[in-house]
Amino acid sequence: MAKGLIRGAAEDLSRNRGKVLSLYRQILQSITSPKLEMSMAARLAKKAEVRSIFMLAAEERSLLTTLSPS
Repeated sequence: MAKGLIRGAAEDLSRNRGKVLSLYRQILQSITSPKLEMSMAARLAKKAEVRSIFMLAAEERSLLTTLSPS
């Protein structure tokens, strides 16, 4: 399995919400794939990690919107 880095600015994530949700679903589906040799505990830990990454990005976006001068 290839290792990569997924990065996105909060603004990019909000602009491309459909793509981001699709990516989120694809990542979760790949984690649950039987092709990956991981225990159930490892799968749940990875899912939690993915959720936290996407939640952090959403919170960052909310914070940036709140702090922006109007």
